Parts: sequence; structure tokens; C-alpha cells
Amino acid sequence: MKSTLITFLLIVGTQLLHAQDQNFWIFLCFGQSNMAGQAPIEAQDLEVSDRYLSMATTDGPDRQLGTWRKAVPPLCRADAHLGPADWFGRTLIDVVPENVRIGIVSVAVEGCPITFFDKDQNAALIAKEERDWMNGILDQYGRDPYGRLLAMAKQAAKDGVIKGILLHQGETDAYNDQWRKTLRKIYRDLQQELRFDSTAVPLLVGEVVRGEYGGVCGHANPTINDIARHYPNTYVVSSEGCLPSADNLHFSSEGYRQLGRHYALRYLEATDSKLAELCRQRLATAGYDNISAPASSLTVKTSRRGKTLGVEASESIEKVDVVSFSGQTVKTFTPGGKKAFELKLRGLPKEKLVFVFQAAGGKATADIDLQ
Repeated sequence: MKSTLITFLLIVGTQLLHAQDQNFWIFLCFGQSNMAGQAPIEAQDLEVSDRYLSMATTDGPDRQLGTWRKAVPPLCRADAHLGPADWFGRTLIDVVPENVRIGIVSVAVEGCPITFFDKDQNAALIAKEERDWMNGILDQYGRDPYGRLLAMAKQAAKDGVIKGILLHQGETDAYNDQWRKTLRKIYRDLQQELRFDSTAVPLLVGEVVRGEYGGVCGHANPTINDIARHYPNTYVVSSEGCLPSADNLHFSSEGYRQLGRHYALRYLEATDSKLAELCRQRLATAGYDNISAPASSLTVKTSRRGKTLGVEASESIEKVDVVSFSGQTVKTFTPGGKKAFELKLRGLPKEKLVFVFQAAGGKATADIDLQ
């Protein structure tokens, strides 16, 4: 009996081993709105290799939960748009061996804090969520984004090998050490439950839209950039040259494409120097190595004077958006083309706010603490 049981276990183990394709590279993607994707899907985005797949993490008209589909955008959910994962996978497909397939498992909740992916505290926090639009997204994930990511990762790992984790989140709360520590805990939770080798599976963390491009949450980038200094096998993905959409919170379609290329190159730099060099060469040949945003000539000086904010600008200011650290516009001023003026602060939230100044020569931001 004992001999028969051992033989049975060996057979089952061998079958499982053969069922898992070592050349099917699985990447887990999670975060908030920029990971979900917010830009229009254009014709060039619909041309997808048969070797690039996406596992459905929700049900939808074009997908069934827990099954693979060709990675035609949107990847995250049927109601999402173009995001960075789209061109991350395409860029890898162009340089990896032809027998390698790429698979994406993506879960993202627009506007969510990093704690929505912390299995030890997300249930209580999600139970308190009152925003209807966010509850609609959470419902698609069974009101447990981490649990859905984990379940789909386990399903995907039956077919391939987990090779990396991509995060794009931080606009809501990447402003202190707690964000960094929570993110690292989530990575460790995934590592322990999925049993992958943490030295072989890098964590890639993307910058938000940069402040010099008018990004309303660009002040999160110092915290994001600091994470690689604290933890091994963790890498920051630059958003240089990734231009924003009109809301200055999300990336444009081409901004997402460029960000996806940045994710791919950063992954290869962390794992395979030869493929990284090939990737750089191909991106340079295609003209993607020197994309940059136009420099803004606008400079702004501010001074707090009680309940007013004094402003002196190098150019005529047409509009000033006041944005919370969560990315929500709370008020808009129209100075009428003045270079020097005052803004009344009465009625604004008693918290840290970002003032986004817009002129013909570009944009400039200033962080003002009204606490």
C-alpha cells in the first residue's frame, strides 16, 4: 500500500510539473486607475501577438473569470481602457525567444489606497467605502482585490511561471513610509502564498505623472523612488517622457505606451542584461529612446498670507486648479491672465493641497499645507 501511494504521488507530481510551461512567463499587475488604464484604445493597440495573453480577473462580455484570452485591451476589466501593461507585454514579446509567451494577471481599483490590497486590513476598510462608483468596481472583484489577485495568480501559475510583479499605485497615498511598508508587506504576502522565489521575481514600481509635466500627484514620486533603497529586488520605473492626459493625473495613450516600454526595459535590466541591451537597441531603432516632454518655462513663487495665497508668476496665469493629494480637484481659480495676484483660501479643505498653475508656456505646481 505504501509503495502504491508513493508511486501515485510521483505520477501526479510529474503530471503537474509537465502541465506548467516554463516558457509561459506570468506577470501580476495591480494598483489603481493608472494601472487599470484610462486612455483611449487606438487602432495600433488592437494588433496583439498570439503569444501575449491576459487572464480575465472579472467576468465581462469579452471574457470569463479565470480563463486566458488574447491580450487585446482593455486588460484589467471590460470597462477599463489602455494602460501600461498593454505595451509592457508587447515590448517583451519583441525581444524574448520565440518560444516564450507572456501572460498578464491584472487587478486594479481606481482611486484606491494601497491598503485595499493588504489582506489583513482591507475587509474593514472596504466595508466602509461609500462611493458608488468605487463600490461598483469593488463588486466586480468580489470586494476583495487582493483575494482576487491571489486566486487568479494561483490559477495562472498552473499554466506558467510567475516572473515579476508590477505596481502602479501611489497617487492616493504614497507620501510617507507607511505606504512603502504596506507595499512590501503585500509583496511578501504574495510570495508566501504563491511560493515563488523572491530573489527571482522582481517588484517593479512605476512613477506617477511627473510634476514638471503638470502631474497633480507628482509629489508622490520621491516616496516611490525611495522604495528601491530599502528593499532588495525592487526597482522603480521612470515616467520620464510619459506625457499626461488633459486631467494631469492619468497618462495619455502614448504616455501609457511609453510607460509600458519603460516597465519592460526595467524588468529586463533586472533579470537579463543581454535581452535588456537588445530591447534598448530595438527601442532606439523605433525612435522610442529619446521621447521627452516639452520643458515648461513657467515659474511660480507663492507666499501664505493668512487666508490668502500670494502668487508671483513669470507668465500670465490663465487657470489654477487646487487638487487634493488623492488627485481630486477641489476648486478652480481663473486669475484672468495676471502674473501677480492673490487667491482666497477660505472654504478649502484643511489639508495638504497641490496648486496647479497653467499658462501658455506650460504648467507649474506648488504644495500648500492648509492644516
